[in-house]
Amino acid sequence: MKKSIQKLVLKSIQKSIGSYFNMASFTHPKWVAKKGFVLFCSPMSPKLKKHQSDFLATGKDSLLDFETKKIQTYKWGTGSKKILLIHGWASHSFRWKAYIEQLVSHDFTVYAFDAPAHGLSEGKILHVVLYSKVMDLFLKQNTDIKHIMSHSIGGFATIYWLFQNKENPIKNVVIMAAPGEADDFFNFYQATLGLSNRTRRIIKNRFIELLEQEPNYFSTVSFAKSLATKSLIIHDKEDKDTAYQYSVALHENWKESKLILTEGLGHALKSKKLQTEVIQFLLEN
Repeated sequence: MKKSIQKLVLKSIQKSIGSYFNMASFTHPKWVAKKGFVLFCSPMSPKLKKHQSDFLATGKDSLLDFETKKIQTYKWGTGSKKILLIHGWASHSFRWKAYIEQLVSHDFTVYAFDAPAHGLSEGKILHVVLYSKVMDLFLKQNTDIKHIMSHSIGGFATIYWLFQNKENPIKNVVIMAAPGEADDFFNFYQATLGLSNRTRRIIKNRFIELLEQEPNYFSTVSFAKSLATKSLIIHDKEDKDTAYQYSVALHENWKESKLILTEGLGHALKSKKLQTEVIQFLLEN
């Protein structure tokens, strides 16, 4: 009952914001463009719980200077194989706990960082280009990393980074529950807030101005067509956050890819059996 009330309150707030943006789009379009884009890129990242903080403290490493922000990085183990873990939207590096423990036992050194505006990192917004830039900086400072594992928007950012850096040392990547098109984010954003087409266009133009590309440019399937890195693509057929059909298309357009479709795991994709398959893929490649 309490959760139902909270959802109703949240929907009411979202619609009120959307109505305000719609009205302001006629009188203050520049303000709507700026605030609308920031809201579009603002995650509702949960605060760390004690058990999460305690675990992350065991791997807390240096702070990465990215533009004007401090990015919290982590490192576990001292194995000969190096892997970077990239979490998803409204998440943080704790989501990889089970994988971290198993990877360390298989001679991996495990690296991770909290994305901007997530976990212990500074910042207020996150989008694929920004995430990819942080990845690029981290990988340039840790050139011995040969593997990447990613989830959700982290998967999108990983694919975009590979597309932007064709000549790279990465041997294989794991892409879990990745979204497929930036346009989908706009559709969801517009529907959630009840934005008019005029307001959507104003915010979209701000997106183009800042990222120097149309939203439809950001397509995992399009990026994958030119990728040669070996990949394991994973998606659940009952994922309510991102459509599994995108991962099917991603696999069809990515030459060196393997696809695993699960059922009943949802967007989180947490399963000991799946974890074993992922580790095996990383070890084989």
